[in-house]
Formats: sequence, structure tokens, C-alpha cells
Amino acid sequence: MVFNQHSRKSNIIKSSFFSLLCRLINIALGLGYRFVFLKILSIEYLGINGLFTNVIGVLSLVELGITYSIVYRFYDPISKEDVNRVGELMNFFRQAYLVIALTITVIGLSITPFIQSLIKDASDIPPDVNIHVIFILFLLQSSSSYLFSYKLTLLTADQKQYLHSVITTGIAIASNTIQIVVLIVFRDYTIALLSGIATTILLNWISSLWVTGQYRPVFQVKSKLSKQDRQVIFKDSSAAMLHKVGGTVLTSTDSILLSRFFGLAATGLYANYALIISSVMDTVQMVFSGFTPSLGNAHVVLDKDSRYEMYRKSLYLNFLVVGVTTVCIFGLIDDFLFIWLRKEYFLDNGIVILLTAYYFINGARVITTSYTNACGLFVRDKIRPIIEASLNILISIVSLKAIGLGGVFLGTIISSLLTVFWREPLLLYKYAFEKSVAEYWKEYLRSTIVVLISASIVHFFINGLFNVDGNILLWLLKALACVAVFLLVHFIFYFRTKEYRYMIDQAKEMIVRRKEQER
Repeated sequence: MVFNQHSRKSNIIKSSFFSLLCRLINIALGLGYRFVFLKILSIEYLGINGLFTNVIGVLSLVELGITYSIVYRFYDPISKEDVNRVGELMNFFRQAYLVIALTITVIGLSITPFIQSLIKDASDIPPDVNIHVIFILFLLQSSSSYLFSYKLTLLTADQKQYLHSVITTGIAIASNTIQIVVLIVFRDYTIALLSGIATTILLNWISSLWVTGQYRPVFQVKSKLSKQDRQVIFKDSSAAMLHKVGGTVLTSTDSILLSRFFGLAATGLYANYALIISSVMDTVQMVFSGFTPSLGNAHVVLDKDSRYEMYRKSLYLNFLVVGVTTVCIFGLIDDFLFIWLRKEYFLDNGIVILLTAYYFINGARVITTSYTNACGLFVRDKIRPIIEASLNILISIVSLKAIGLGGVFLGTIISSLLTVFWREPLLLYKYAFEKSVAEYWKEYLRSTIVVLISASIVHFFINGLFNVDGNILLWLLKALACVAVFLLVHFIFYFRTKEYRYMIDQAKEMIVRRKEQER
């Protein structure tokens, strides 16, 4: 057998465990690198990093959503051991990504002479930085990734996300370690960036060779997709492209707006919060990353009621994990920043509330988005992302002029609430489950109330009990208190639900199984 033959439950547990472990390692590496970075270089260098990461994110729109429209087509032939069909899809994937890499490079080089216009004050640029050279290095890293990353996608589609996580984590360890050493030795931003990029490109190439060896029959397929199949993929890509636009505008324009209207220092301050919150979000997504291919597989092989039951259990777990992490972000992020960097790189409390609110809104969608993508429902929602993207830019610009820095993030929240927040679950319940979406909103409201009550207790009582002031032990005790408060409130609202009892039963079963194994 070429493809994964383990059970769906086993795949989910394994992928979620390894994904979480690898993500925690990545977070530790990222925090370590940022600590060294800010000890040696100024906040303006960090602002350049944040700005160009977001610009490259916008350039990735060239990908046109082709990944979504190809990847979800893997699930059916993999479940049927159709090696030839998977091989044809991979051949098409390779050709598409080669074109994407070349296009991004050409567009990126064409805008390089004008890249400085995105910075409010040119005097903010450190004197030892050639802003155009730095942007070209970011561009090189982005375009080269497309030449190898498509092969790793096969691991995810084959419910081997854990291998994908291990590989990408290994690359991150090497890249971050080398950059830290180079920064300490040379104290030069450009050399450190170049060393990290070179390491990443080399290891991506080695990883792609390894995947080729693991799925040799797939990569030995020489036939290509029919013209009709390609036309269908391009048709779906038009829908996925619009989703890509919406997602990119939401995640890749905040730093651009901050740099243009408030300068590199403000961009750098936000970058620290963004690193922490995105690290938590990525961890949550890693935990649930094993669900997407399994949900895709379930959508193909299970009946409607069975896959809805699987979705409900997954959604409950999604709300639980995002709820507790939201409360912890709200109560702990400023204290953590001071412990981590030993400087007061703080944003206003109002901005922290907005960032935390958007984290919850975005994080609560993880399973719903995964299922929507897994069963290809994004093709039914073509216009929504364009509306969302337009609203985000318009509201952000109007709001930042009216209320300042917080307006950038308020625009992101409002645009999400007016569009994807209600639209995505509506489509999923209507077309995938054929049920009333009222059930979803009932659970969402309950989860939101739990978070609001927990956050209020943390704000009015827990913050007063713990004056952390840089003490890591007190911070850990405060973190335990935040978790305990949430779990208590969660228990009060959920202990009678079927999903809560299922989770407890599964936990008991795992404990019993482990004890039996120890004997």
C-alpha cells in the first residue's frame, strides 16, 4: 500500500500531538530569536521584518487559490489507493507552483524600486540597511518555497500531518539557530537574514527529495490531467482565489497600514504582540491540523449523520481550546512581554482587547473552516472574501484616522463580523449537513458567554491578586489561575452536554489504556 492505512482516530491523535509538540518548539525558537534580535538590534529592524512579511503575504495572492482547489481533490483518490490520479494531480501541482514562483519574482522585482514609499518616515530606516536588498531577500525566500513545498502537501492529504510538522520544525530549528549565531557574531541584520534564507532553501530541497522517496510510485507517474480536469480546477481556483484575497488582506495589511501611517517603531511594537498571538493561533491550528484531512476523508466515506456527529465533537473541542487560550492571552500577554523582553514594549489596553477579540473570532472558526475547505464548499462563497477585504481596508483607514492605532485592528474585526463570521457556518450547515444553522449559533453564544465571564473575573479579581512585575513564578501561578477560572465557568455551562461527557469518557479511556500498557 502506498498511502496511510491507519484509522482516522489514530491519525488525528498522532497528527495533533506531534503538531502541538513541534509548534511549541517553534514558538520557543521564535521567542529566543526575537529576544536576541531586540538585544542586538533596534525596534525599527523588527518593523522592517513585519512590513516585508506582510508585503510578501500580499504578493502570495498570485497563488490564486490553486492550492485549495487541488488539495481537497487528493482525499478521494487517496482513500481509493488511486496512485495514478494522485500522480497526475502532483504533476499539475508542480507546474502550477513553478509558474507562481516565477510570477511572484517578476512582480516583486518590479515593485522593489518603490518599496520605500510604504514607510512613513525614511529616517526610521537604520543606516546599515539597504531596504531594497532586504526586500529582494524576502522575495527570494518566498518564491523559492513554491519550488519544494507542494510535495509536503501530499503528507497532509495522506493524514500524515505529523511528518509535515516534524520536517518544517527541523527546518525552523536550523534556520533560527544559524540566524542567532550569525547575529551574535556579526551583529548584522542583512547577513543574519541571508544565512537563514539559505538554510531554509537547502533544507526544503532535501525534504522534497525525501518525500519523493516515500511516495515513489506517485512521482513516477508521467501522465497529466485531462484538459477537462484542468478546466474544472481553474474554475474552482477562481473561487479559492477570492478566498485567498480575503484571507491575505485580513492577515497581511495591518503591518503595511501601521508602517505607512504610524512608522516602523509602531510596526515593531505590534510585531511582538502579533508574534505571541499568532504563535498561540498557530498552535491551535496545529492541534486541529490533523482534523482537516480526516474531515475530508470522513466527508467522502461517512454518511451525513455520522460526519455531522464528528463535526460537532470537533467544534466543541475547538471552542474549548480557543476559549481558554483567549482568556489566557487577555490576562497574561503584557506580563509575558515584560518577562520575555525585559522592556516595556507595550500597546494600549484597548488595543490588547481588540487583538484578543479578533483572536477569539478567528480561532473559533478553525474547525468550521477546515470542514468547509475539506469538502470544497469555498466554491459557493466567491464574492464574500472580496467584500470582506474591501470592508477591512476601508474601515481600517477610516477608523485609524478617527481613533488612531486601534482603528487598524477594529477594521479587521468589523469586516469579519459583517462577512465570514456568519456566512461560513451558514453554508456549511445548509449544504454539508442540511440542518439549521441555529444549532451552531447556540453553541457559539454559549462559548462566547463563557469567555466573557472568565475574562471579566480575570480582569477584576485575578489581576489584583497577582502583581507579576517580571516574576516568572508569579506569572505561572497567574496562568494556572486563568485556566482554572475558565475551566470552572466552562464546567458550569457545559457539564450536561453530550460533547462534554464524550470528552470526559475519552480522557478516562486514554488513562485506562495507558495504565494497562504500563502493566
